[in-house]
Amino acid sequence: MPDLFIAPENKDKKTIPQEGTSESSENLFSAFVLYPHNINFETKDKEEKIILMLRQHPVLNLKWIAISIILFLLPAFSQKIGLFSALPPGYYLVIVLTWYLVTVAYAIEGFFGWYFNVFFITTRRVIDVDFFNLIDKRVSDAEIEKIQDVSYSTSGPMGTTLNFGDVRVQTASEIPELNFERVPNPERVAKILDDLRASVH
Repeated sequence: MPDLFIAPENKDKKTIPQEGTSESSENLFSAFVLYPHNINFETKDKEEKIILMLRQHPVLNLKWIAISIILFLLPAFSQKIGLFSALPPGYYLVIVLTWYLVTVAYAIEGFFGWYFNVFFITTRRVIDVDFFNLIDKRVSDAEIEKIQDVSYSTSGPMGTTLNFGDVRVQTASEIPELNFERVPNPERVAKILDDLRASVH
């Protein structure tokens, strides 16, 4: 749950975590990773350090996982009710193999879409990596000093209960706004960005 009832004096504390603290994580499948190890991106400078790596909240994977499970079970169900009993055995085998191939492709695309859509906050900039498929991605970034405003929002009972939402970063760069959608702990992400802005001014 978001911390809605924190005393004002606590909200003024700097929340940029220190590298090597107990909050640092080695889990590559986490959606909120402080100072990730062995993670790089193409345009990262040698002096630049990744403070935070974000993905969408893992609960959002439940949709494609549930659909994949249903798709995997459909051939067995169709055989039980005799849906394809009029077809020769060879035709049924081809249909089932094609069905499973499409289902596996759908599941892989669902996982890759979550795993490779990442947001980075570094000591110099904010980076949004939008992964569309294996050959199509878009990378947007903005330097910390060009950030003009940071806001966050949570909506719906699930977002409020599990504490995930959107972080919007307005910038003075070529890309006027970066959106971190449905990320965990949006309030803390926004606070880290605010503190980074304050540290460079």
